[in-house]
Amino acid sequence: MKLKTKFILNILLIVLLPIVLIFIFASFATRTKARSSGSHPGNLYFSNSVDDLAAYTDSDVMELTELAKNHPEKFLDKDAVKRENSKLAKKNSYLVVVADSKLTYDGAANGMRPIYSELPQYGRLKKGDVLLIRLQKERGLLKEVDFKTRGQTGQVFVITPAGSIVPGSRKIVCYYLFWLVAILFITGIVASMLLYRNMIKKVRQMQQAAENIHEGDLDTKIEVRGNDELTELAQSMERMRVKLLSNAEQKVADEESNRQFMSNISHDLKTPLTSIIGYSEGILDGIAKDPEKLKKYVGTIHTKAVDMNALLNELSEFLKLDMHEIPYHFDTINANGYFDDFAEETWDELADAGADFSYKNTLPTDTVIFADPAQINRVLHNLVSNAIKYRREDTKLSVEFRVHDAGDFIQAELCDNGRGISPEDVPHVFDRLFRADKARNTGIRGNGIGLSIVKQIVEDHGGQVWVTSRKNEGSTFYFMLKKIQQHSAAL
Repeated sequence: MKLKTKFILNILLIVLLPIVLIFIFASFATRTKARSSGSHPGNLYFSNSVDDLAAYTDSDVMELTELAKNHPEKFLDKDAVKRENSKLAKKNSYLVVVADSKLTYDGAANGMRPIYSELPQYGRLKKGDVLLIRLQKERGLLKEVDFKTRGQTGQVFVITPAGSIVPGSRKIVCYYLFWLVAILFITGIVASMLLYRNMIKKVRQMQQAAENIHEGDLDTKIEVRGNDELTELAQSMERMRVKLLSNAEQKVADEESNRQFMSNISHDLKTPLTSIIGYSEGILDGIAKDPEKLKKYVGTIHTKAVDMNALLNELSEFLKLDMHEIPYHFDTINANGYFDDFAEETWDELADAGADFSYKNTLPTDTVIFADPAQINRVLHNLVSNAIKYRREDTKLSVEFRVHDAGDFIQAELCDNGRGISPEDVPHVFDRLFRADKARNTGIRGNGIGLSIVKQIVEDHGGQVWVTSRKNEGSTFYFMLKKIQQHSAAL
């Protein structure tokens, strides 16, 4: 559930639940029924309506009802009525007694007397009813107890002036307000705790994960369940952790490759440098006195210097590859003419190396590509050099170069019958600084950047490169370059 939804539900729970609970509480606490009286149009009768407001006289009314049932004659005894009235006076109420429609007792204080004409007739009020009547200066609540004695019918009215019930009303209002605040508080606390508990667990998990990442621990997986925004944040952190871990592992691998590369360069530079120093000292010491020996020494020094220059060029290419700074100068090229020229150059190169070469081009004559001719030439020469470098000693090298149409692309294939590549090494041959002969026990010089340069150049042209190979049978390198459609070339 989304956090927004949770907050909305939380607010609804805090607002609506107390209202429902208060409504239920109020419906059980009070039941009000108002109706008009035909004979007393100005009065309102309440059936079980103001029991809460006049509840403190209920016990007295019950005693009077028992007295009317067992000793009704006492209501005609003024002394007995005064005693009952004195009890009610403590509750800010008083008695009015009417016998045979004649007033026989009125215990009201000045200004609190009822308007006698508005007193209800005998039998009009039901048991438990409360009547709101007018007094001389205010209104009051009236309860009635009927009695019969000595052939007379009478009424005992318990009257409570409205001013005297205000304190009770305040208590009731305070009572309701207390429960309203209590319900709101409890509901708010419960709803907030539920939301907090759900959120804080995920927040703490992510906090711990962040601490782990800060401390360099990238192996601990971040596992947070759910479908809210916090879970999405945790999933983003997990993806970040995986990416950081991958980058860290790649950095370690690159650093190891760099160290290996520098070690190889140092070793390969030291060998020709040692030869140069040795032969130059021989010349200085006069060992090579005759012209033929001197020429041999100088030739060896030149050869080793060329080797050193090649190594330095490899180092330069490595740095360019590492910083993605291979320069490009793209142009529109006729593919047929370009590959024909390359095949002619390669023919001579392989012939000098004692290898056979065959070339097959089935491209339409108007095939056009958009490429950097120098860099594509570099790709092709790297592949040819690789074939020559990894030839088999017991078999004459044979190289075949094929070019054909592949839909929106042209596909070039260079096939040889050299040493081949073991299956476990095939996926890595285009990795930077990768060499299948890691132990350098083959005597073949190289630092594993040639094929990685091939891959980067082809991919920078929007193409792709791959290889198939069988150990001791040979390899076929493939690369594809995107064609320019004829109408695009014309534009």
